[in-house]
Amino acid sequence: MPAGHHLAYFPPQVTLSQLLPDGTDILHSPGGPFERRLWAGGSVRFPVTGGLILNGARAVCIETIRDVIVKGRQGAEKVIVKIERRMGVVREGEEEGSIRERIWKETEDENGHATIIENRNLAFMRKKTQDELNFDRMDIDNCQRVIKPPPSPEYRLKIKPTRSLLFRFSALTFNAHSIHLDEAYTQNVEGFRNLLVHGPLTLTLMLTVLEAHLARSDHTIREFDYRNVAPLYVDEPLTICGKPKSGKENVWDVWIEGKNGGLAVRGTAFTSRPV
Repeated sequence: MPAGHHLAYFPPQVTLSQLLPDGTDILHSPGGPFERRLWAGGSVRFPVTGGLILNGARAVCIETIRDVIVKGRQGAEKVIVKIERRMGVVREGEEEGSIRERIWKETEDENGHATIIENRNLAFMRKKTQDELNFDRMDIDNCQRVIKPPPSPEYRLKIKPTRSLLFRFSALTFNAHSIHLDEAYTQNVEGFRNLLVHGPLTLTLMLTVLEAHLARSDHTIREFDYRNVAPLYVDEPLTICGKPKSGKENVWDVWIEGKNGGLAVRGTAFTSRPV
């Protein structure tokens, strides 16, 4: 399976009645007053073969909430929900207890028999006040603070994420979050100027472009850590970049620049040759 394609498998099993008003599911929500959700970042590991092998064998995903962290001053807190998902192949005739014992481990550092281990960091925030929304609307066209990206990438690929792309990715990942689909909601309730590009879509783009670049050197991605630092918007160009990390072997700096060249997503990849 190509790196990042695991995101289309094992979506949350919730009914429409279990979706919250913004289209997100109830499985990870801390509840009111933390009604707004953003994908802050995460990591993915491919400890065995580089990912699941699509050969018709039965596979399983075991998900848990590893931690919940509250950050920020009182009244402006963020709740960070740290989710771990472990995917692996099921042996013929294997019982549920055996599957869990092989794949699930008490500590994050233990791989067990998982072929993919993904960690997701979801940030939950309070609903914006009317004053905050009014400020966002006044500031919507102003230049926001631009974070300078690393210089001299070894590769660059510019794309423009369209509404069709956002819709298709939402459908593939069973993600009905309104910030990717409903422009009026995104502007009037969340205070963003347009539909947002999915956090996991930026992960998929970075993994896909890096994997293609590594093909010429016979290296594969073994681990990838990333953090979303600024929003990316529909119909605005973004550029996926990467280069070997200075002074370190088999480590890559990978990032995405927004339309003005500012840093939007920051990642680090660890690679190796197949065993």
